[in-house]
Amino acid sequence: MKKELNCPICGGSGYVLLADGSAGACRCYKERSLLAAKNAAGLPTALQQMTFGNFNLANYPGNAKPAAGSGKSYLELAREAFAKTKACCKQFCAGKRPQRGVLLQGNVGSGKTHLAAAAVNYLLERERRNLLFTGATDFFEELKSSFDADEESKSKAWRLQQKVKKVPFLVIDDLGSHNFSDWARSVLFTILNYRLNEMQTTIITTNLNSEQLRENLGNRLMSRLVAQCQPCLLLANNDLRLQRSDYR
Repeated sequence: MKKELNCPICGGSGYVLLADGSAGACRCYKERSLLAAKNAAGLPTALQQMTFGNFNLANYPGNAKPAAGSGKSYLELAREAFAKTKACCKQFCAGKRPQRGVLLQGNVGSGKTHLAAAAVNYLLERERRNLLFTGATDFFEELKSSFDADEESKSKAWRLQQKVKKVPFLVIDDLGSHNFSDWARSVLFTILNYRLNEMQTTIITTNLNSEQLRENLGNRLMSRLVAQCQPCLLLANNDLRLQRSDYR
């Protein structure tokens, strides 16, 4: 369920009665507008507070190096992923089309989704509204469920696919959490090929390394993926989600 904003001043309407008897915007209006934009962008409630400001680099040790990090420490990799993701957003916010988006790769609970959500929140806070956040599994499941559905559901799924293909700024979270069927690869190819040709900005997160991605996507699709998204490793020596839970 999407988060809603309750204001003790306006009672949730967004407007108040002014001294002259006319209606005016409540001081919560901007916050309400931003919340509506986050919901419209598809950003789940749990991710709506994730920002670049609260992405904690202290979670990544600077005195340890992962085997897959090409000699860089966890902290160095995190700083790189952070910098490239934020730079991509700044370019987009300035009206420039970044040459490449970002492919955030790393183990479960390494902070990839936090950075991807932070990108969306950053742009929305600067009133960039034409963007979309979607989980890969949710996206493919919604398309698949329309196969034998009524015409209204099919039309809705078609509109979703078109939006994912054409939206100026797209985040696909957790690519690889679904089944890489021939159909899924075909859908993904159509989307990435269009976005590459139209120079649309894309951020993708995945738990799969480059070898696993190539094995599941094939060379043709992998080529389009890396042509539009610069790979960034974001690794953690512990699952950061579990660190914040009672399972520590």
